[in-house]
Amino acid sequence: MSELRQITVIEDDDDIRHLIHLCLSTLGVFNVQPYPLASLAIKEMHENSLPQMILLDVMMPEMSGIEFIPLLRKLKGGDTVCVVMLTAKASQADLSSLLDAGADFVAQKPFDPLLLPQLLLEYWEIYHARL
Repeated sequence: MSELRQITVIEDDDDIRHLIHLCLSTLGVFNVQPYPLASLAIKEMHENSLPQMILLDVMMPEMSGIEFIPLLRKLKGGDTVCVVMLTAKASQADLSSLLDAGADFVAQKPFDPLLLPQLLLEYWEIYHARL
C-alpha cells in the first residue's frame, strides 16, 4: 500500500475549504490541492495527474459532488482515486445514495478538524484493504 500524500479538496465554502487545507497540510502533512468548484477540479485533473484521494463536498454550484464522480471515474486512473464525500445530511438513505453514486466513504459535517487527518488515513487503509 502506498502512503497517502496527495489529497484534493473540493469545497465551495471558503472557510471550510481553508480549514480543511490548514488541518491536512499542517497536522496531516499532506500535499493538499484545494478547489472551490468541482468543474475547476475536473478540468485540472483532465490536464494533470490525479490525486490519491479526493475530499468532495456534495452540494456545490455548477456541478455537484455526485455529478463529479462519474467524470472522475472516466479519466485515466480515475477509478483508483479514493473519494470521500462530505455532507451535512445524516440520514441512512442519504449516506447510502452517496455510496451508490460512487463515493468510497462518507464523512459528515460538521467534523472535528483535528481528527480529520487521522480519519482520512483510516479510510485510506480500509480502501486499500478492499482492493
